[in-house]
Amino acid sequence: MKHASKQYTALVVTAFLGILIPDIAHATQMHSGSEGIIVHQLGHLFFLLSMVTLILTINGQGLDRERGWRLIQYSALFFILWNLDALAVHFLDNQIAAVDVKTLSVWQIQIDPANNSRALANFYYILKLDHLLCVPAIALFYRGLSKLLAGEEA
Repeated sequence: MKHASKQYTALVVTAFLGILIPDIAHATQMHSGSEGIIVHQLGHLFFLLSMVTLILTINGQGLDRERGWRLIQYSALFFILWNLDALAVHFLDNQIAAVDVKTLSVWQIQIDPANNSRALANFYYILKLDHLLCVPAIALFYRGLSKLLAGEEA
């Protein structure tokens, strides 16, 4: 029993050190290679189509009469918008290289459009604010699930 306790302690210490002192993340897929961005874009497309299917299913089953399902439906709409946004951003920066983004500091980036168009730079900047779509989607999804759970418990 004492031996197992030492192994468990060693495992926990190793896990914490791995979290606190990370090394190279070999499992991370960057978007720079063509195969990486294509698979990533297909993931966004699949997620988008899944959210369209969810909305249609909620409507088709008449579930939208319940507040929880309605909130999940609104969440799916925000996820659709977020995926469209992400598809456009990845297309502009990774696939057609219409913009080049340079990190100047933790708080500052520089967006250089290929054709020196300020309108394209501003459009890209607005698209990069995708958290304004994703965070409400997650919050609405959570709230919808909470409402459904509260209804089940009542």
